[in-house]
Amino acid sequence: MDRNKQIYLKQETIRLGFGSTSRDTVIENYFQVEEAAEDNMVSIRLLNISDKPFGEPTLITREELEQDYTPCPDYFKNKKDPKAQLAEKHVELGEAHYENRQFFSAEREFNNALALNDKDLKANLGKGKSLYARGERKEAKEIFDQLSQMDDLFEKDNKHIFNEFGIELRRRNLHDEAIANYTKAIAIDPGDPVLYYNLGRAYYEKKDREESIEQLTKALTLKDDFKEARDFLKTLTGGQILQKSKAAKPRPGGKRSGPEARTTG
Repeated sequence: MDRNKQIYLKQETIRLGFGSTSRDTVIENYFQVEEAAEDNMVSIRLLNISDKPFGEPTLITREELEQDYTPCPDYFKNKKDPKAQLAEKHVELGEAHYENRQFFSAEREFNNALALNDKDLKANLGKGKSLYARGERKEAKEIFDQLSQMDDLFEKDNKHIFNEFGIELRRRNLHDEAIANYTKAIAIDPGDPVLYYNLGRAYYEKKDREESIEQLTKALTLKDDFKEARDFLKTLTGGQILQKSKAAKPRPGGKRSGPEARTTG
């Protein structure tokens, strides 16, 4: 969910029944909360049983929100069905095995996750990495090819996964695949300088110096204090920074996206 759309809980006590049979009952309602144009105001909408907002939005002050409502940052995460939770657990175990270089055990756990959801992005990536680490390069490349065809991979919410995927492809010398990965990601999110930086790295390792310089220059067009991109570009150009590319434009509102943890490598 968009970071500007959050879920809050409001609890209210109501009296049911009459006379001696009456009793107090606590009811819980969940609301989607969004930023409002007015200062110090937010917009709230009640969620229905399908977790979709309905009805007309209501404006309340931030003070009312903080006083009468409780934030629920893990609302949707906690509503995962048991099957999805089990798949997530297998992925976590697989990643732990992979970090410990227990590649057969890692592959087994990723397969367990894929048996529950064959479209699981992390499980597919983990299985491909495990196969490659075991020397099963053909099988690994098949997994990577399948992963690159999954449209969900390139959704903005999965940015950390497709960044990791692109880095993994480049490290495995699958430069054309890495370039295709970042090119598709850029088509979806053209305002992220990290994607241009990683694309520049992929072109460099493919020994395409000119295209690498072009992509690094685009990264600096979007974020002029992007140290890694600037240092890399200086290395390629002998200390010179070329004129900024016009192909990449800053995000609306003047906001610039900086590198995220573990997105470059």
